[in-house]
Amino acid sequence: MVISIIEFAVIVILLLGRSTKHDNKRSRIKQQVKSEGDIDFGNIVNSAFGAEALYKELIRKCHPDRFAPDSEKMAIANDITERLGKNKNDIKKLNELKVEAIDKLNINL
Repeated sequence: MVISIIEFAVIVILLLGRSTKHDNKRSRIKQQVKSEGDIDFGNIVNSAFGAEALYKELIRKCHPDRFAPDSEKMAIANDITERLGKNKNDIKKLNELKVEAIDKLNINL
């Protein structure tokens, strides 16, 4: 009987310790979101519905292998494709990269 009471106490202590860690993590995330400033929900919604298609088109048109004879354009295309990979779910960044690709690589989109 004593052993079961001790086991119950240990389980309760572990559960209480676990919930405070979870609450601390949740409050830390809330503070981080508040400190980052405004959240652009329009960009989030537009990214959810349009980013994938734009990403696929840009990654196909800006691939460095398409500019193999010209090493300068190949380096620019490599830089753009790296940034495309990092921002593939952000439609605003993809549109900025689209304009940059049109200007620097002379591609038609």
